[in-house]
Amino acid sequence: MKRRTFIKSAICLGCAGVLGVTSYKLMNSAQNFHGATKADLDKFRINSVKKLPTQIRLDVCNMCQLDCVKCYMRRNESVIEKECGGFGYLPFENFKKLCDENPQIEKMEISNNGEIFLNPDLDKILQYAYYMGIDIHVSGGVNLNTVSEQTLENLVKYQVKILTVSIDGATPETYSIYRRGGDFDTVINNCKIINKFKQKYDSFFPELNYKFILFGHNEHEIQAAKELAKKLNMNIQFASNYAVDYSPLKNVDKVIAQTGQKSFEGEIYDCFKKFSSNVSDWYFCTDFFAQPQFNWNGDLLGCCLNFLRPFKSNLFKDGLLKALNDTEYLYSKLMLTNFDFKPLDGSPCSICSCYKNLIDNNYPFRLRKIL
Repeated sequence: MKRRTFIKSAICLGCAGVLGVTSYKLMNSAQNFHGATKADLDKFRINSVKKLPTQIRLDVCNMCQLDCVKCYMRRNESVIEKECGGFGYLPFENFKKLCDENPQIEKMEISNNGEIFLNPDLDKILQYAYYMGIDIHVSGGVNLNTVSEQTLENLVKYQVKILTVSIDGATPETYSIYRRGGDFDTVINNCKIINKFKQKYDSFFPELNYKFILFGHNEHEIQAAKELAKKLNMNIQFASNYAVDYSPLKNVDKVIAQTGQKSFEGEIYDCFKKFSSNVSDWYFCTDFFAQPQFNWNGDLLGCCLNFLRPFKSNLFKDGLLKALNDTEYLYSKLMLTNFDFKPLDGSPCSICSCYKNLIDNNYPFRLRKIL
């Protein structure tokens, strides 16, 4: 039986036992949470299992076999090992426990900081998600170098909704400049195999995205990439290079004309320099409220940008309800939306450049679009 037919009766009764249990450490904390009261935090507290999010982000693997030139994970390996759970993959048993305890979950993004295909339990995870009626998205990106044909078939068989493939070129020579250790021909062939299974199962899914990060060394292949993506039945997805000092564009006007992309070299972390009424939709901060991000080991990260400092709660040890009612997490939501509350020492948001840009532009994060 599909679980959406019995969600109401299947909601874990045990969850009721943790309602309201989270202690208000701020009252006695040396940090004092900058004057925040119980009433302030209660604006963001989830006080019913019926109000738990229906979509979350859960990184099923943060390991990667490539050595991309400006990979932030590679450059911060020691910090990740020390402060953020190290490197590993999500065991199937934890995934099953999460799904069984949270029948309200309808959508899950499972890629973020690593290569999902390095998780040996991935096939079981995809199968169980399909059985439980959860839409799986892989929008964060994969390199698609190391994967079995069986798993490629399972992407189609178990109806993964979106698969974004990071390619950044249209030839082996250009691809290899940035994606060190990867093989262009292998990636393209794997895309063809997925298309073969889509035909076999007469399936539209997974929708395939050809992700092309714009660099100075690959801008001459933009048109070729667009044509190749079309042949592979893939959507072309251009992205900005966040590393200001690496391979800057040579002909910006031409790139804009070819791609429509207007934000380049580092502006992904300077997104509020020229903010507009749409800044309230900025998706990094939106994760906190609409689709909270968890690490492979269950640590609460909040958003997809955070990979260096987790919150203190853990999805698998505390459960989803208690984890999202973590006092520091609630305060972080408060300081994002009300600048009267100062940055909290130890909070991931306090060291985030997106938060800094919000403050610099005096533009508290707005919730009207997502609540």
